[in-house]
Amino acid sequence: MKKYKFILILLGIMLLAVFNFNFGNDYFWHVKTGEYIINNLSVPTYDIFSWIGLNNFAWISHEWLSEVVIYGFKAIFGDFGPLFFCLIMYGILVCLLLFLNKDNLIKNKLFSLLWIVFGFLVFSAVMLPRPHLISYILFIICVYILYDLYDNEDSKKIYFLPLISVLWVNFHGGSSNLTYILCLIFLICGLCNFKFGRLEARRISKKQIKKFILGFVLSFLGIMINPHGIKLITYPYENMQDKVMISNITEWFSPSLNNIGDLWAFVLIGVIVLILIISKKRIKFINLVLLGAFLFLALKSYRFMPFLYIVSSFIIFDFIDKGNFEFSKFLNVIMALLILILSIVLSFKLVNSYNQKMISDDIINYIKKVKPKRLFNFYGYGGYLIYNNIPVFIDGRADMYSKHTLKDTFDLQNNGYNYILDKYNFDMIIIPKNIALNIYLLDSDEYVLSKQDDGVLVYEKKL
Repeated sequence: MKKYKFILILLGIMLLAVFNFNFGNDYFWHVKTGEYIINNLSVPTYDIFSWIGLNNFAWISHEWLSEVVIYGFKAIFGDFGPLFFCLIMYGILVCLLLFLNKDNLIKNKLFSLLWIVFGFLVFSAVMLPRPHLISYILFIICVYILYDLYDNEDSKKIYFLPLISVLWVNFHGGSSNLTYILCLIFLICGLCNFKFGRLEARRISKKQIKKFILGFVLSFLGIMINPHGIKLITYPYENMQDKVMISNITEWFSPSLNNIGDLWAFVLIGVIVLILIISKKRIKFINLVLLGAFLFLALKSYRFMPFLYIVSSFIIFDFIDKGNFEFSKFLNVIMALLILILSIVLSFKLVNSYNQKMISDDIINYIKKVKPKRLFNFYGYGGYLIYNNIPVFIDGRADMYSKHTLKDTFDLQNNGYNYILDKYNFDMIIIPKNIALNIYLLDSDEYVLSKQDDGVLVYEKKL
């Protein structure tokens, strides 16, 4: 009973990450996409929201099934829908992560507390109503299935991997290639047999090899079962090579030591590396390869940090000795405090769930009244304008715009290049006050400030 009380305490600490919940920029176009799919019973393959790309820009809507779910939460729970989506999906994620590792977590309670605090920090940074939360759930299941077969040749869980692949490619196709990539990594590492210092690899049985090969082939084929077909095979790799998107979209940025908000990420990475170095226990080759791969990806981009944490949760406890730290007398008190804190956090978030507005109703109504034909909008405003049925120039679907208008958008926002204004001949511009384009427009002879509210400015072209 004490074991499960401790696990519930860890669950409570992780759930506190919900305090950092916010809508972000992308929720709004995700929910409108889900609405479109439900109303039209079809998945869009071309742009349906922007005036410049309407029925013209090819769009790989690789998150369509998540968007249906997000819209479902909105339809059922109204303004509370996004919060409940995050709470339920994140709750499933945390429960899986903790209960699949429950034996390891109680082995050294002091380290487990430290590890869960890192988990709180990792997931606080991604507490948004977006499809990535579902992809983390599928990733946990995938890693668990593959480790189960690696350690037990009679495991039959691998037969569920193709189903995970099909679900993943439709919930969040941008990361679904991880199913067959991970399967291939386990297979290749399982073919090795050597010892080098503390590092060791053991060859798996023929039975396991056959199962891994079958899992790899069927998972690869499963990626093609989606509305866009074979395109989802290459789509993730094309995204990772897209220099325009990687250099402008925040979630693709690398963690930086110059940013104090990134220090926790380097501390987490440092803890993982330090434990591997100081431990005297043998290191399995498969564990080193997985940690190395996701350490590299996490240092390359923020978006991979949760994947690193999840993988590490299946590995790091192998190097932690059993601890003597006990606080059984205080379990009930700690649980009561956590329940109280969680209740306050959720109550606060429920009260503030109605505060979804990125742009005031006054400005939204003004834009609808004027009906601009060639609107330029700040990148972060695109989703909310779509949510209010206003055709946009740009929004969070960076992969779709990358070959068309993405670079021009950020050049205009950050530098105010007048040749871009001439290129598109915008009749209205909506931007925040604190960007370079505003400084340029204030001195412009072509545009006049016609509306402003809460730091949001609307410029119109002079007649």
